[in-house]
Amino acid sequence: MFDNTRLLVVDDEEVICQACERIFLPHGFRVESSRDPIDGLCLAAEEDFAALLLDIKMAALDGIQFLEQLRKTKPNLPVILITGYPSIQSAASAMRLGAVDYITKPFAPEQITEAVRRALRPSTPDNGDESRCAFTSGVFKQWVPQAQEFHFKNESWFQRGEDGSLRVGALLTRDQGEGLEGVRLPQIGETVYQGLPYAALKTAKKPLQVIPAPASGVVVAVNESLLARPELLATDPCKNGWIACICPTRLENEATCCERRRVVLVSADSGSAGEQTEKLASLGCEVSVVRTWKDLTPYLANPDGTLLVVDAGSLGDRGPEMVRRVNAGAAGMKVVVVASPGSKWEGAYRERKIFYYAVEPFADNEIVDILDAAFRCRRPSRCPAKAGKAAAAPISRISITNGSGRKVRLLAASGLLGEEQGLARRVIHRLRDRLFTVETATGSEEGISPVTILHAAHECHRLLILLEKDMGRLPGSLVRDTLGEFASVLCEHSGNVTTLVVQPPAEDGGRMTFCDDTIEALAEHISREMVLCYQAASEGPKDP
Repeated sequence: MFDNTRLLVVDDEEVICQACERIFLPHGFRVESSRDPIDGLCLAAEEDFAALLLDIKMAALDGIQFLEQLRKTKPNLPVILITGYPSIQSAASAMRLGAVDYITKPFAPEQITEAVRRALRPSTPDNGDESRCAFTSGVFKQWVPQAQEFHFKNESWFQRGEDGSLRVGALLTRDQGEGLEGVRLPQIGETVYQGLPYAALKTAKKPLQVIPAPASGVVVAVNESLLARPELLATDPCKNGWIACICPTRLENEATCCERRRVVLVSADSGSAGEQTEKLASLGCEVSVVRTWKDLTPYLANPDGTLLVVDAGSLGDRGPEMVRRVNAGAAGMKVVVVASPGSKWEGAYRERKIFYYAVEPFADNEIVDILDAAFRCRRPSRCPAKAGKAAAAPISRISITNGSGRKVRLLAASGLLGEEQGLARRVIHRLRDRLFTVETATGSEEGISPVTILHAAHECHRLLILLEKDMGRLPGSLVRDTLGEFASVLCEHSGNVTTLVVQPPAEDGGRMTFCDDTIEALAEHISREMVLCYQAASEGPKDP
């Protein structure tokens, strides 16, 4: 971090001040705010801040007037303008007065985080040191973990750092790591979303294997050593094989979708227990070692999410009996038996209820496959299967309305909300879970045009446009743009329109042919964007 960690927010909306504080406090910033622009101007002129977040539309003093006055005393203070009603004239005036960025409401956490990151970017480029994090300006420092805890979302993991950033990576199965030739890293400054692809593996005989992000945020550093040594992803995944460092933007909510991998190792051999503990810890597990039934008993009170690893060779005849008692007292606990070839207790263990019987899994690294099978989340889709035949025409729009009649609409390009994999149904299901009244309409094959967008912008208070376009990113990646390619035809409505762009599959033919996990993640982020637009519409001061 750098010496000055103070941010100033000047906005007459309390919700914006609170949002900025919530977003930046976890990253070590001290966030001060003022809802009175005159008081805020005095504060900005008299004290030192790393950056200023400034609203344009304020009653006592608008943002442009504020900036004109501020530049007399603080010509170099980075200023990021925030507005719900952008115009070409105000944008030009802001840039002339040295504003470094310009974002529109409603903004996603990723947008404002990325804007501050750009404003505070160091003047000297990152030299590729794998231990450095580059969210803020000033002197780099070594990345230090806040704790040794790893949080997993299936194969992907994150670890918190002392500076509020996250190191992220993946624990590959042996099949995923076989023939590994290279890795595709995300770009610094790129926004990534939980559950959607952010990195990929290149192998000799398999298609590109994507790795989903364990949390949403802005990429602030990447592990460039993987470009020369991709095998680190398989041999040292939770230390030197990390993939990127991100500034998280939704961690408070998204952490609940991740889990820590807790392992209880039962072994009477301190030597082998030490080696096995070291290996499990290197794979992101939190290991507790016990020797007797008495030591094990406290862990049976909460068996779900805990893996029991039994070292059969060290326990002898006591092992099968111990597993029998675990089955009786903690049926939800998964049991893995680690044995030597030709063990005389194999039959006794297999008669018990065990998850897996493994022969020397630490020697051939089978343990990574066992952990994946034991901890991988295989929850059913949150959206129930559609009964009967699929709709003849794809859904072209989804609308929600608040109590005041303010409407938010999702307008999708032709085929994007088709029934093939149920993206539309999953979005609708999530909105209804949040108690919204949902309206839908089917569309023609004409898709989205400037005319249809302008018509929709006149009809509703906030418009969300969903497009599919090749952006050179990984299939399933999502990019959020508050203006988008239709800004020139929207004129005064441009501030009420947000564009979401999905990177299509690399293969020819078919739309949205992604895996089920990617479709689930897309549905979650699209529905969340609709809720964000709904909140902005509810707080808006005027009709479109």
